[in-house]
Amino acid sequence: MNLRVMWALLLQCAVFVACSDVRNTSMIPTTNTQDLELSKKLERKVQNSRKAEIVEGKSTPYVAIATYLNDVDYIKEPREVFLVELYEKKPNPNIQKLLTFKLSSSGISQDSLFITRLKPSQYTDILRPKNSYNALFIVEFESISKKHRETMNLQLSIKDGNKNVGVMLFDFGYATLKSKLR
Repeated sequence: MNLRVMWALLLQCAVFVACSDVRNTSMIPTTNTQDLELSKKLERKVQNSRKAEIVEGKSTPYVAIATYLNDVDYIKEPREVFLVELYEKKPNPNIQKLLTFKLSSSGISQDSLFITRLKPSQYTDILRPKNSYNALFIVEFESISKKHRETMNLQLSIKDGNKNVGVMLFDFGYATLKSKLR
């Protein structure tokens, strides 16, 4: 390849890269904010989130993302608190009645204390769904020991009457990375 052509291509690439604003086009939540504290929380939210789905044939009627909020933001209550974002292919306004949550770890298992569906007026920068069709729930459990948190699993069961629709398992039993933000 001719040296002039290579330099021309290199110059064009440099111009295109220099003219784009990475912060406005990035899908990484921490690049779209100037608030350092919020950036840290958003990064921790991504690291402390797990995804699961229920598949029926070639269709996915339910997809959920669970976030362990204790590691994202300071939780005042001595509880284990999760944010669960649920997508339903066929939205059901009474979906909360069909959900059962269980927290398990190394021989212990407990049912949720509270399941609270958030309204759009209750959304914050951290408590916000990925898309407006998803339902957001805060799920609370009794506190467990630090040792049990190392092998913690959240289980979401969906039952419609006597029919067991499916179970989603979220493994929170592995460490998150240290933040690279200052």
